[in-house]
Amino acid sequence: MSIWSAVVASLIFVCGLASTAQAHSPYFGQREKVELPGFGMVEFAVLYGDGIVVTDPSQVVVFDSEGYLLAATPQSDALTIHCEVLDGQPQCRVYDELWGLLFEPDYSKWTRDRLIEAEGRPPNDAYPEYMDIEYGFTSRHATFREVVFHEAIDVARSPITSTFALLWWIGAWACVLRPAWKWKRNSFRLRPFKVWSVALGVLGILTFVVMWIMTVVVWLTVEPYSILFFLFVFVLGAVIAAVLTRPKAVVQEA
Repeated sequence: MSIWSAVVASLIFVCGLASTAQAHSPYFGQREKVELPGFGMVEFAVLYGDGIVVTDPSQVVVFDSEGYLLAATPQSDALTIHCEVLDGQPQCRVYDELWGLLFEPDYSKWTRDRLIEAEGRPPNDAYPEYMDIEYGFTSRHATFREVVFHEAIDVARSPITSTFALLWWIGAWACVLRPAWKWKRNSFRLRPFKVWSVALGVLGILTFVVMWIMTVVVWLTVEPYSILFFLFVFVLGAVIAAVLTRPKAVVQEA
């Protein structure tokens, strides 16, 4: 089962590379609308450029009801927007999950700039990597509590991706834990030597290594995510795989 999941993921990955190899126009990701005193209805949006064969560069832009830029964060590869109401006033912050940074609006530096949105889309020349525009935000390192809070929100917003990542590591760990449990049941002895068992063990290790390599390549070229999220699915996947692959005989002996 794990081998087939690796094959399917490989096909998805290859198709993803093929699509990213073609240049595309800038586009918006997550978008949040709020009404702010002195600015009226504004919108925070993650603006993506074109990374060609690597991750699309992005930054969060803020624009008014007519689509004119009011503020922009520095570029990053993994930005999310979180808006809430504090003391009766809406507030939006931007979280950089790769570096654990929080970008908070500095309204005193907001000013009307170029057109950044028209008919629901960014103009064709609005690539973050070429505009070189960033102003209207202050940055700081998020506290541990804030990191956990924003990571939990990101997981909740992407249940399918989070579930797939967890299943991926359950499958990867199962490839090495299943033969490991059998080896433990044999008191970690290589005798009696069984070619089929050794072959399955080697195949499991190779599959685990290949899935590791694919994870790194996808992280670098398609969709980077936080180290904290990686550790979460990596460790939880190992625990679940250990429970699922543990032979009944071992359970009885315990």
